[in-house]
Amino acid sequence: MRPRRYRGGRYSTLLAALLLAFLLPSDLVEAGSAERWQQLTEAGTAARKQAEYKEAEQLFHAARQEAVQFGETDERVATILNNLGLVFHEQHRYEEAKSYYEQALVIWEQAYGSEHANVATALHNLAEIYLEEGKLEQSEAYYLRSLAIQEQTAEPSYPELAMGYNGLGLLYKEQEHLVQAEARFHLALGMLEEGDGMDSVDMAPILNNLASLYKRQELYALAEPLYRRALAIRRAWLGDDHPSVAVCLNNLANLYHGQGLSELADQQYREALASNEAAKEPAEALTGSILGNWALLAHERGLLDEAKIRYERALVIQQQTMGRNHPILAVTLLSYSSLLMDIGRPLEASHFRTRAAFIRARQNLTLSEVSTPSADTARTHE
Repeated sequence: MRPRRYRGGRYSTLLAALLLAFLLPSDLVEAGSAERWQQLTEAGTAARKQAEYKEAEQLFHAARQEAVQFGETDERVATILNNLGLVFHEQHRYEEAKSYYEQALVIWEQAYGSEHANVATALHNLAEIYLEEGKLEQSEAYYLRSLAIQEQTAEPSYPELAMGYNGLGLLYKEQEHLVQAEARFHLALGMLEEGDGMDSVDMAPILNNLASLYKRQELYALAEPLYRRALAIRRAWLGDDHPSVAVCLNNLANLYHGQGLSELADQQYREALASNEAAKEPAEALTGSILGNWALLAHERGLLDEAKIRYERALVIQQQTMGRNHPILAVTLLSYSSLLMDIGRPLEASHFRTRAAFIRARQNLTLSEVSTPSADTARTHE
């Protein structure tokens, strides 16, 4: 969502000088910390939007050091905790992200009560974590509570409210409530389109998710223009070399792959990988997903050597970024075991198939419930 920045006002140089003349020494320290906090927070937000996560993390930690001077439970501390959660969330480091969101939620509830817009922000972000972990009941509870607050506190066309409906649409999609999911995605888009008439960057995740819904229903003619519109929006706002652009290219590749359009799919996977790897800080988890998808395409085309190299690289990255028990890893393991059977290595194939079965049993998932991610979530942030 579009950031709601801390409202501490900026003064002109002249006005700041006049004010400082009447401040006590302790007030000067606080005024200086507030200004540094503001600058570091804005710089960290800008770095995060460009997927420069190491820099963003450093800036937010520096901002946190300024914020704690106002007290450990100051709202500015919560803002930084939430922003640190975003940095880790977007890198698929869910446990770290969840910890920061939970800390922000506690502070905001203490500061404002349980029905404040900032509380809705933390609830929304936690709902996304639970959704991505497959904890659908917890996700739904947090989404509904967040939306109930937003509906009372936000303007009808406010981006946060639109993204709340986008998240609920994703949840319904995962629950196979496709009609309800489609309605929420259209509602979210309608809210954003009622704004200034321009394509906001906030529209891209909703367009991607609506397209994914149509793809699942094999309504390819409806899905493709939505994917392409999302790609055009992100390129206009972010340039060609950005993980979010790579997500759109990967989604298009998956669409063509599903239709049997192998050459088009191959081209889009190649562009997706190049877009992500050319970013200042490539998203490693996304690299693993693209390689896994591209390996499957090569496997289906009979390009077994290419498929083997991509599967193996995907497996290394997915284990490093998602852990050894993630459902997406199970999909890649199962596909790789099938390749090993095809090249005459049945013992190794059995080993990888057993690992995949263990992960699915641990996650209480069937293969039909797990797919390579094409969903586009949208964290709320300050």
